[in-house]
Amino acid sequence: MIEAKELRAGYGDGADILHGVSLNAHAREIVTILGPNGCGKSTLLKTIAGYVIPRAGQVLIDGMDAGHIPIQRKVRHNRVGYVPQTDNVFGTLTVAENLRLGAALLPRAERTARFEELLAAYPALAGKLNRKASALSGGERQVLSLVRALMPRPQILLLDEPSAGLSPLMMHEVFDAIAEVRDKHDLCILMVEQNAFEALGVADRAYVLALGKVALTAPAKDLLKDPAMRQLYLGGEIEAA
Repeated sequence: MIEAKELRAGYGDGADILHGVSLNAHAREIVTILGPNGCGKSTLLKTIAGYVIPRAGQVLIDGMDAGHIPIQRKVRHNRVGYVPQTDNVFGTLTVAENLRLGAALLPRAERTARFEELLAAYPALAGKLNRKASALSGGERQVLSLVRALMPRPQILLLDEPSAGLSPLMMHEVFDAIAEVRDKHDLCILMVEQNAFEALGVADRAYVLALGKVALTAPAKDLLKDPAMRQLYLGGEIEAA
């Protein structure tokens, strides 16, 4: 459903950060992008999303070259949802207002139906509709950002470090919600994440970046099971859950 081919990208007149990165992700699949700080994870996601224009290579969505389409058009025409790492909800607005903003691209006749559909699917938010987003816990805000991104019925969801700043308990809740989103909505989810073991616990496949290149790609379960891979690519000997 989404494919990157030999992407090279960077910012302004600076050097390339991505050096020929290729990956793919399909419907009903969670693919996580891992690697140390500065390896190009977020740049890769922003290039796929349309915030960064590739200097070479292609971003394909359902076989169509979408590398030069900005994020606003991808959301509207290519059914792509994007949840940034920070500032992903409006704190001064209520839960209901945040969700309705997510439905702004839908035809008016569909907005209420979609609103009710998602509240039924995520009842934890239904009891907090009139609460300001700033009053929610970190995990609740992340779930709100996910559900808001679902409002326009995306086929592809791009998540940039969804566990950033969360406690371990909240982190578990958010990753459970991500897996639930995949299962309920048959989405293709491409996720950048720093917490490798949590991400691998819900992902189907992983790409590990190093210095702007793909150092390794494997099924998530294989990365979790192989001590040598954990030592080399994921930061040492940590017991997998």
